[in-house]
Amino acid sequence: MRFNNTTLGVVVVVLAVISIFSYRQSVSRAERFERGQKFLAQLNPDNISEIEIKKDGETVVLRKNDEGYVVASRNNYPAKTEAVNRFINDTLNVGLEKKVGSGESLEKELETVAGGSGAREFTLKNDAGKTMVHFVVGKAGSDGRGSYIKRLDDEDDAVYLTSRSVSLSSNEDTFLDKEIVDAPSADVVKIVGKDYVFEKGESELALKDVPNGKQESANAGQVRNLLSNLRYDKVFLADDSEVQGLAFGDKVEVFLGDDSFYVANIAKKDEAYYLKITAGHQIDRIGITREESDEELEKKSETLKRMDEVRVFAEFHGSWVYKLTEYVGKKFGYAKADLIEDEPKEEESEDG
Repeated sequence: MRFNNTTLGVVVVVLAVISIFSYRQSVSRAERFERGQKFLAQLNPDNISEIEIKKDGETVVLRKNDEGYVVASRNNYPAKTEAVNRFINDTLNVGLEKKVGSGESLEKELETVAGGSGAREFTLKNDAGKTMVHFVVGKAGSDGRGSYIKRLDDEDDAVYLTSRSVSLSSNEDTFLDKEIVDAPSADVVKIVGKDYVFEKGESELALKDVPNGKQESANAGQVRNLLSNLRYDKVFLADDSEVQGLAFGDKVEVFLGDDSFYVANIAKKDEAYYLKITAGHQIDRIGITREESDEELEKKSETLKRMDEVRVFAEFHGSWVYKLTEYVGKKFGYAKADLIEDEPKEEESEDG
């Protein structure tokens, strides 16, 4: 086939355009960068089923189940929903300031080498266990306004500087749900301790049988709020070697106005306090008849719901031993002598 000059010229131009277009496309994939673009723009948070975080030889693993996330690296203890959601949102919101470069020496200098000193390594997986994203966060930028970051699962081998400092947590404690129970004093009707009893009076819980010339001390207020936002410092499975042999002698019982109750048992080892806690209900069973009003049926329904809640609480917490801070733990060991003090003496007048 023969081509005239015009046809040949068109072919050459077309080929040149295609060549330039292909080159630009190749270059754009490798070099294109927009300031402020999201680091993980294509990540779908709904597909995240596991989060693995590594730093300085420590590994934290969060895993999704039917009820939320658990800290798999801490014997599947429940994770705090707010903390996991914050982590995911912060990850999605990481923006990029500039592309820094690539190369082994640069990565080492900026601490973006997986497993390297100071580096935080993050792996997000789907429910099939397949890695969705794998990246490492290195040291802060020279002016402290950003962090160096690099993907380890992508063809782009570049290190980037983020728009803001990346504060993604690598601490296991950040993710643990540390609240054991929250029973404010307004809901409590009775507390039975080592050698004392608080009972609900006209206004608030009052220590019974306070001797003449004595009054409640500030410690009494701490006991009233014994189970208000009760939190632990560390958690162990009940058969963990670290908590074996503990003598849980001191017991405190806290009764609520809905007929439920909690029983806390305390052990002390050296200066550390440990807690085992369970719950129950003073009503064993509830009968229902056709003659009962809607109000009565609703009340019994609430009681049944509460009975189920304390059953679940007891089943779950029976597997764990909690280490408390000294401030929290010592409140469970108070005796009556710790809860009273001398009444202030009336000052004598100068004439008297």
